[in-house]
Amino acid sequence: MNVSIAVVASTVLTFLAIPLGVAFFVFSLVAIYLRGYLVPGTPRFTKTYFPDWLLRKFDKHEPQTAEPKATDHEPEAVLAAANVVGPCEEMDDLCLNEEFRAVWHENMERVMEEGAEKRDLSRILGADESELEFEEHDSAFIAKIDGRRLGQWESRPSLIADLAAARELSDRYHQWDRLSIDNQSRILSGLRIFLDTCPECGADITIEQETVESCCRSIEVVAATCEGCDARILEVEQME
Repeated sequence: MNVSIAVVASTVLTFLAIPLGVAFFVFSLVAIYLRGYLVPGTPRFTKTYFPDWLLRKFDKHEPQTAEPKATDHEPEAVLAAANVVGPCEEMDDLCLNEEFRAVWHENMERVMEEGAEKRDLSRILGADESELEFEEHDSAFIAKIDGRRLGQWESRPSLIADLAAARELSDRYHQWDRLSIDNQSRILSGLRIFLDTCPECGADITIEQETVESCCRSIEVVAATCEGCDARILEVEQME
């Protein structure tokens, strides 16, 4: 919407003076790039009047969705088949296998001590370790090669947890390497909900419902966060 306004306004100004129209268009693009909009009040206006399906297309904040996708390898089924989770003894729910928990934490400590994030991730993705780069922002930990995004996690600790679990799952689940990267990612991120301490700082993990403000809308999420270092371990959009 803001780009369309910039185009129309710049076209009108071009009829008055070409340099003026060009200058306004450049200014508009810079403003939209830096703050996400040109017209003051755009975020409030769009959240109020635009339908949610349209806002999703422009949303930069993309938490995982709790709604399952059609697949032959649902996370719960894979983790149960690998003897990673099973029925709890004292409640009607799934609990983490204690033997797997111990191995998982050992693997996480190895990844951190060896600084093996790039090595382990490049092996999983079939990428060149020397070309792999990490970028860390307030709400994202991103892996790239030549500027191309290969994967994104909520934080460095969430990546460490996934790499450590993938190492063990490849031995426990004989079809693991046949799964697509997307399926592996869904299974690993779902497994993070069973973490009780932070892979990086060792603090307890709390699970809360939060409202996250993005560029275009307010999103209700279920978030798991390390109490000690405030690292986000998992963020899943709460479905109505």
